[in-house]
Amino acid sequence: MGSLYRNREYWVFQYYSNGNREYVQLGDLGDLTKQDRKELKRKYEVQYEDGQVRTKNNLSTKHGLFSTINIYLLERDKKVRLQTLSSMTVRGDRRRLGYFTDFVKDKFGNIEVEDLSDKVLNDYMDYCSDERNNNKTTIHNNLKVIQGFLKYCDRKGYLISNPYKMVDIPRPNKKVKEDIPTKKESNTIKEYLNTYIDQYLLDQEKFNLIRVTSYIQIRLGMRIGEIFLMKWKQGVDDVGDDHSYSYVYINSTLNKLTIHFKRKLRYLQLDDRLKNLFTKIKVDTQSKVFVLENRIRTDKGGKNKGRRHKQYTGKKYNSSYPSRPFKTMLRFLDIDDKYSTHSLRHGFVTDRWRKGHSLSHIGVVVGHSDVRMTEVYGHLDITDVMSVLDDD
Repeated sequence: MGSLYRNREYWVFQYYSNGNREYVQLGDLGDLTKQDRKELKRKYEVQYEDGQVRTKNNLSTKHGLFSTINIYLLERDKKVRLQTLSSMTVRGDRRRLGYFTDFVKDKFGNIEVEDLSDKVLNDYMDYCSDERNNNKTTIHNNLKVIQGFLKYCDRKGYLISNPYKMVDIPRPNKKVKEDIPTKKESNTIKEYLNTYIDQYLLDQEKFNLIRVTSYIQIRLGMRIGEIFLMKWKQGVDDVGDDHSYSYVYINSTLNKLTIHFKRKLRYLQLDDRLKNLFTKIKVDTQSKVFVLENRIRTDKGGKNKGRRHKQYTGKKYNSSYPSRPFKTMLRFLDIDDKYSTHSLRHGFVTDRWRKGHSLSHIGVVVGHSDVRMTEVYGHLDITDVMSVLDDD
């Protein structure tokens, strides 16, 4: 037996062939009555399940581009649930395929997968460059996502040939070292944040998200995304390292962090100062799941007529949230606001390098798989170089 359902604005018929689940994209059929759905379902059961037409490798069966992209993304979502694919990766795929969908709709209309050609892809690259002002790296990344979708279509037998192989994709810009605060700027930032934490622990300052996250970064070298993932205890799925699912949790005694991020598992020991900080955060913020929760207030009607009850839903912060307030903090310290929160992570590497720690040991702490990545993060400025010439 097959099934007929609506996937957003598109209708899809699902059936099984030789034990494999197959889909037929029917396009936008509008609103169907119960009787219409029953008749249409029976029609396609006769066509596909009774073997009256070939489907999998039969290009006479058309596949709408937009509905196929939708189904492809649903398949990616399943992999996220199975923890074989990162949710961040799928969010990026969804966003980039959305750009491509908007372009195709505007220029070519409602086309089929079989209509995709090197001309469509080349026109899209021109659009990214001329209209969206994307650089080579962004264009490359946009096309890599489309490549994944086309490979999916190829496996399904929807394409005679893959147009991606006929397109000259620009190479991404070579990764360069990100700006990192100088030794003097780093000392200014550290002194400011240490003073704030001292006063916060003494109840002389209120909780400030940006200062707290920045302090954790200069102390532990964590990514801002890892900090916002931190939970008060281990979740049901927060196990193992042979998958792409990211998790961060603190133990019950608040002296150890377990971090799994970018398929790399590591552990960080927390000193008494950090333990006291997390203890105070828990009391002050009343966060339940995530250590640093974005507490969104919702008003819901109560039992008594005319009354509204305030409820708070704790959610994870987006990693881009601190960007502006962090730059505001830098300007307050009279430091160039060209730096990002990630600069603090890079600065952590450089600071530990200056203190004589080995790059391999630093790499373990920050979660690098290769010491060469740690080398890229380590920056020495002119004051470090000049110190080589100092007399003993």
